[in-house]
Amino acid sequence: MDSALSYRSLYWGARKFAHSAMDAHARNDEEVFLLHAGVSVERLAKAVLAKTTPFLLMELKGNDDTLFHLAGVKEASKVRTAGAGQVIGRLRAMDVLPKKDADLDELIELRNGVAHLDASSSETFDGLATFARVSNTLIAHLDMEAEEFWEQWNGAIEIAVSEVLAGVAREVSGRIEQAKNRLARRLQDVPGDAVAIIYKNANDAAEAGGFGIRAQCGVFSYHSPRECPACGCVGHLAVNIPGVGTTPEGENSRSFYCPLCSFMAYGSDELSAAGISPSEPLFNENGEPFTTLDRTAFDVYLECGMIDPSGISRIAEFLADQTAANVSGSS
Repeated sequence: MDSALSYRSLYWGARKFAHSAMDAHARNDEEVFLLHAGVSVERLAKAVLAKTTPFLLMELKGNDDTLFHLAGVKEASKVRTAGAGQVIGRLRAMDVLPKKDADLDELIELRNGVAHLDASSSETFDGLATFARVSNTLIAHLDMEAEEFWEQWNGAIEIAVSEVLAGVAREVSGRIEQAKNRLARRLQDVPGDAVAIIYKNANDAAEAGGFGIRAQCGVFSYHSPRECPACGCVGHLAVNIPGVGTTPEGENSRSFYCPLCSFMAYGSDELSAAGISPSEPLFNENGEPFTTLDRTAFDVYLECGMIDPSGISRIAEFLADQTAANVSGSS
C-alpha cells in the first residue's frame, strides 16, 4: 500500500495543516484558517480509518483501482479516497464521532465554501473551538498525545476547549495566546542579545508614545505604563476622562495596548480577564504612583480652545480619585 495512505503519514499531514491553520488564526486570516482546519480534520479522520483498516478509505463509486491498490494487488495511477463527508459518516457509524454535530458539519461546509468562494458562517459558530474539540477526539483515538500534535499551539487549544473559561475570559485568554505566538514567530530566529534590544526598543517606543495626559479627536485620556500580560513589554493602560472634551459624562472607559505583541483589551470585563484590575492605580512616565497633575501639559490645548480652566480642574479631580490611596480605600 502507498505509504502516503498509512495512518502515520495521514497524521503528520494533518498536523502540518493544523499548525498552518493556527498560524492563520493568529493572523486573523479566517479563510486560510477554515480551509486548513478542514483539511487537517479530514486527514485526521482518514488516519483513524486507516489505522483500523485502509479499506475504510475507499470511495464507494467508480472502478476497483483503489481497492486493488489498497490491497496491494495492483498499483493504481490515481487513488481516489472517500471525501470528508463520507469519512466523517463512517466515523459516526463506528461511534468515534457523535452521530450529530452541527458545528463539525459547519466547519467542513465552510472549508468547502472557502474552496468554492462561498463561505459564510453563522453568528454562533466557533471555528477554533470546533476544530480543537474534534481534532483532540481523533488524536486520542490514534493513541497520540495532543501536546505532540499541537506543540506551541497547545495552550491556545486548551483554552479553546476549556469548559471552565467562558465568554469574555475565553476570548481574552485566546487573544493573549495569539499575541504570544505572533511574537514567538517573529523572534524565533533572532539571537538572544538582539531580542533584549527589541524589547528595549519597544519599551522606549511605548514611552515615546507618551505617558500622562493625551488628547485625540477631542477625547482626553491618561496613559499609564503597565506590563503586558502577554509578553511582559511595557504597554499603555489608557483611561478616558469623562465629561471633558468630547467624552460624555460617566464614560470612564479603560483599555490596554502593547506596542510589541499588539495585545489589546477594552473595558472592565476584558481587562479583568487579562489580569488587569479595572480600578488599578495609575502611574506616571517614571513608573511612580500618580499624585499631582502637571497643568503645564494643557498649555497647547488651552491655546487652541480644546479645553478651558474648568475642564483642567475636572481632570485633576478625576485623576485624584484614581490615585493608589483612593483606589485602595486608604486615607
